[in-house]
Amino acid sequence: MHRAAASVLLSLTLAATASAAPRFAAVRIVDIYGKLESTVARQKELQKEQTEILKDERAEQLRRMLTELQDLQAQLQAKRNSPVDEATKKLARDFEIKRQETQTLQQEFENFRAEKTKEINRRLVLAMRSSLDKIAATSDRLAKEQGFDAAFDSSGKSNTGVPILLYSKNAKDITEDVVAALKDAGEPSVAVGTSTPEAPAPADPNGPVIPKP
Repeated sequence: MHRAAASVLLSLTLAATASAAPRFAAVRIVDIYGKLESTVARQKELQKEQTEILKDERAEQLRRMLTELQDLQAQLQAKRNSPVDEATKKLARDFEIKRQETQTLQQEFENFRAEKTKEINRRLVLAMRSSLDKIAATSDRLAKEQGFDAAFDSSGKSNTGVPILLYSKNAKDITEDVVAALKDAGEPSVAVGTSTPEAPAPADPNGPVIPKP
């Protein structure tokens, strides 16, 4: 009799456990990452480095040569309906020489900028991965400690731009818990209400346009 009662009790317990709804937590990882002081500082440094690229001596010289080239082009255009004389021929030669010199310098500067940008991006990706790994690990730990069965990034998007988490019912948002834990671990966030500086827009891959004759 006791064995039968124990068996029934065990069956009821297992049934109740099996029927219990899983508990899910939500974390806004993008929000956390964007508000980390290290992220803000990194974006400011990125802006500074990209500005320094454009201050390179080759960039300054290229801008001067483009101005000179445009001036020569304007002079040629002004003479387009005039008879071709020696002065016009010399102007055309000067324009072509300046155009070739500008093209050579432009290519040199673009190669320099591409290498510098590649190095900046490499360091940015490594730092970003490190920060995201810390956020993910902290989120995972807190979700387990609070008894959740799973935690989802509510700010995550698929490669088509559609949110990965489309719907959740009563999922607890533990974002602030993660922020607090990161702060305790030495990853402080910027003050609430402080806007995160946007990443600089990609440089024009074609660079400055060289006028044609």
